[in-house]
Amino acid sequence: MGTNRGEPKRNRHHGIRPEPMSGAGREGAEPAPRHPDSSGPGRYGEPVSNHDAEPASGAPEDMEHQEVERHASWAELFFDLVAVAAVASLAHLLATELDWTSLGLYAVLFLATWLAWTTFMLYGNVAGTRTHVLRLLIGMFGLGVMAASVPGVTHSLLEGGHDSAAVRAFTIAYVVTRVYGAQSWRRGEVLLDFPVAQHTVGVLPWVVSLWTHPPVTVALWALGVAVDLWLVLVVSGTDMLERYENRVSAVVDREERAQRRAPRGGRAGGRPRGPDAVRQAFQVVPVMTDPAHLAERLGLFVIIVLGEGVVQVVDAASQAAPETGLFLAGLASFVLLAGMFGLSVQYGFAGVPHLRAGAVPARLGLALHCVVTGVIATVSVGLASVVEHGNEPLDTGPRWLLCGAVAAYFLIGQLVAIRVGGGAGAARTLWISSGVVVPVLLGLLGAPLPATLVTGLVAAVVVSQVAVEARAERRPAHEGVAEPA
Repeated sequence: MGTNRGEPKRNRHHGIRPEPMSGAGREGAEPAPRHPDSSGPGRYGEPVSNHDAEPASGAPEDMEHQEVERHASWAELFFDLVAVAAVASLAHLLATELDWTSLGLYAVLFLATWLAWTTFMLYGNVAGTRTHVLRLLIGMFGLGVMAASVPGVTHSLLEGGHDSAAVRAFTIAYVVTRVYGAQSWRRGEVLLDFPVAQHTVGVLPWVVSLWTHPPVTVALWALGVAVDLWLVLVVSGTDMLERYENRVSAVVDREERAQRRAPRGGRAGGRPRGPDAVRQAFQVVPVMTDPAHLAERLGLFVIIVLGEGVVQVVDAASQAAPETGLFLAGLASFVLLAGMFGLSVQYGFAGVPHLRAGAVPARLGLALHCVVTGVIATVSVGLASVVEHGNEPLDTGPRWLLCGAVAAYFLIGQLVAIRVGGGAGAARTLWISSGVVVPVLLGLLGAPLPATLVTGLVAAVVVSQVAVEARAERRPAHEGVAEPA
């Protein structure tokens, strides 16, 4: 089992706001998930079950211990290494073929990989020191099979290859990994923050795709991913909790009726159970994520994706002839990636630019993280093309891939800044909007410009955004900067 590492973080990283439990307090409902400021022991993510509870002494040293945040364990960090392989394989997809079809396949495969990774990440977050390392390793192997299958999937689906073994391998690995990950929770536990991690209805189209051929196969994959995304957006943990409680109530009612009809001494034809035994066997336990640990894991994933971007730039540079254009392209690419690190990690939250702790529910924070990481991975592919071209103009596809991804990154940041509203005055909002306008203009008008100049201009916009964020964070609250919600 993993051990906790490190020192407590700054207060600005205390966590994404967990989903509220509207069912708390109704008659017959389970206790609400424990919060860090509750009088009882435990943190976010620990089930409210009697066998895990320990008497609280109320001593000051106990309260101080509860305020120390849990960090990613060594096992979780090792598990995250599979994300490096996954991002590298997905980059190979776009580097091989760049059109709308390849972009669509890239989106489907990235979302499938992210959903599988998130399922096990949330399990480790909630289980804490009870995490089974073997389960993480099995999930890691499944994700590794998916990553290894991506080049074969690309060849089969985009290049007209006739070998469907890689397509079947990716499909089976995804289905098994998702289903196995969804079974990680203890019986009766309901994850309020991201309930889709416990449900596998989205894998059904993937199972059906094993008996189909392209393009129906990809369409079914997209349908499965769309079902999961729909569940993320419309199904809350409270809804799932109510459904579970209704099912348990229905079973209890049946047992009560059967007990009344059965002869005295037990149920005929079977062992006696009774309503109380059913309630005990099907106890519903609401659980929530540890927000600080969740933010750290999401931020680490973004760092991994940025690191893979650095690897792609270095790899492309190692295959090019040394010249001034190569140096400038590499420098601009590095500055752009470093600027995204500053916006997402240093001055953002959970890897999302302009986000602040507690500003959005965990479910929305995870959705934003998914989009941001996908966009950053796309930027990395565009930067590899920049290094290859140097002082030559970029082709239309790579230019729009880079500029469009950067514009999408800033568009997400703009929407988040509007949602958070912490200190986002008119001037700052206009300045953030420049991160969308400038890349779009470069995509439209940058055909004759050298690749180095296009990247340098985009990098300058990113660096200026970092400077604005740094200045806004240093400004005292009495000068008009509102504290995060």
